[in-house]
Amino acid sequence: MTASRKRILLVGAQGVIGQHVHAALKDRYEVIRAGLDGPDLTLDLSKAAEIAGKLQQLGPLDAIISTAGRARFVPMASVEPAAIESSAYGLGLQDKLLGQVNLALAARSVLKPGGSVTLTSGTTSHDPILGGSSLSMVNGALDHWVRAAATEMRAFRINAVSPSLVEGTPPAALAAFPGFEIISGQRVALAYLRCLESGISGQVIRI
Repeated sequence: MTASRKRILLVGAQGVIGQHVHAALKDRYEVIRAGLDGPDLTLDLSKAAEIAGKLQQLGPLDAIISTAGRARFVPMASVEPAAIESSAYGLGLQDKLLGQVNLALAARSVLKPGGSVTLTSGTTSHDPILGGSSLSMVNGALDHWVRAAATEMRAFRINAVSPSLVEGTPPAALAAFPGFEIISGQRVALAYLRCLESGISGQVIRI
């Protein structure tokens, strides 16, 4: 009798990174692909009230990987003092930062013991770019939150991958990162596999 494959929820599966990760996992795991347009589950990280309910629909999971999270390029000259959630920074805060944090918190009720959560931050946490203050704020916060959360989330592991530009990134986005290395899809997928399979926790894998 063949043992059933482990079940992994991949959020952001149709994005550039998500497609590379899915290609690396699909032959070894049962991958449930989620995102704004599915295809297996529709999930909007900016809608905090929906995240826990969507996960409950799936039942027990062995791991959750998020390669999702929207944020805006925002020139500092256009940023005005305001309630930060409604400012130009709002999308990154509500979607990429709080959305992924809420996803990890909701995972506590569906992950099997010994499971794992992997979130995605980004290179601007330590390599700032013009117009990227929103991205730097969100990515830096995610990196530090993962390290702190791992000290208390003992029932499962939690890590983050902090990638640079990945092959397949649209030209418009590439233009905002002059001089940055473009990494292969295979290389970025290996970082997620390391978080999934190596037993580490509280780590931020920079690539």
